[in-house]
Amino acid sequence: MRTLALLLLISAVSVSSLVVANADLISIDSIHTSDSANSSSVSSSNSSSNSNSNSNSSSNSSHSDSSTLDSSNSLNDALASYYPQSTHPSSIEPASIELTGLAQPLNSSASVFIQHPVANKSAVICSINDYEQCLLQLPNEVAIQLPSYGLINRSLGLKTAVVLPIKDEYFAGMIIVNNSLPLMFQIVAINGRTYQLELSQQAKLTLWHEVGHLENIAQQGIGLPKTLSPYEHEWLADIYLAWRLAHQHKDLVLAWQQLHRRNMAIINNNDNISHWSSPQLLWLLTHYQVEDMLEFQQYSDFIAKVYPQIPSIDAEEMMEISSLIKRTFNHSAVQPLPRYMFWRQARLIEILRPTLTILMGEEVAEQWLTQQFSEAVTQINAE
Repeated sequence: MRTLALLLLISAVSVSSLVVANADLISIDSIHTSDSANSSSVSSSNSSSNSNSNSNSSSNSSHSDSSTLDSSNSLNDALASYYPQSTHPSSIEPASIELTGLAQPLNSSASVFIQHPVANKSAVICSINDYEQCLLQLPNEVAIQLPSYGLINRSLGLKTAVVLPIKDEYFAGMIIVNNSLPLMFQIVAINGRTYQLELSQQAKLTLWHEVGHLENIAQQGIGLPKTLSPYEHEWLADIYLAWRLAHQHKDLVLAWQQLHRRNMAIINNNDNISHWSSPQLLWLLTHYQVEDMLEFQQYSDFIAKVYPQIPSIDAEEMMEISSLIKRTFNHSAVQPLPRYMFWRQARLIEILRPTLTILMGEEVAEQWLTQQFSEAVTQINAE
């Protein structure tokens, strides 16, 4: 009889009710859900409370156009090109980066899932439609750890993917992908104006983020602390994503896209703070260039080096930043309060400014920040 895993809603700060949101990591004893749960997608019909959580690099007002979506361009269809055979996520071999095609099926050509290497184990990537068949093709000692189709389907909902770590000698976990279309763009409304950010290769980023969860679990007690908070699990998955992009794309354009997407998600709904990796991504992207990351062929070496350097955010700071974000971007706020949480403003301005500049343009973004925050002029001049 299969052990049912219970859904775990990750909160970045356990004492704060503001931070209850769906997560990416699903343990054997609890289910973590995909990061895409925290931003509404043009390609999926999320609830109205999140309907504005997508955004575009254009500074002009824009609205989603579902006619631009190709129903065949699903996350499942993207697996073949996004997981090249022989490309190991923990150790990138230059000769393998250009290879295309499916990652190696686990058992035979009739396998309904894909095997993807994670550290010294394998992750299984499976469509939700094939979930029960995937379980049948797994060893019994692995399958009994995983939840029933009904539970995982309810947990997945409209999310893009979920990842379930597995306790096994050979398998690191299972990544279950939904049938939803990939995110095409993200929208955010600020002061009554809509901004849109086009998203490139978001299905790939989602899958690599999920793989990142398993890679980081493999490093716990080695290059990472033995125990990580739910929030650390989330931002560390995006750190892995940036490292992998450096190796396989030879640039960090899509890592910046991930940062902007995280910022826009939290502007739309500060409950998305559970996945707000922007503070850590910004530090990484301003301290490490592609060339620096390429020096670390092994992800284990890279994360052991950077983890101690990345500035931490404690529970009090996270709660106060959450409150500041909510007050600043709450549509019901009738007027700015420039001195509100002034001691946290510099940090928030630093993190949001790159995204606001992409959306609004530098001049308008600086003007808006100055109107909203008493510390903006000092912060902008310092930069």
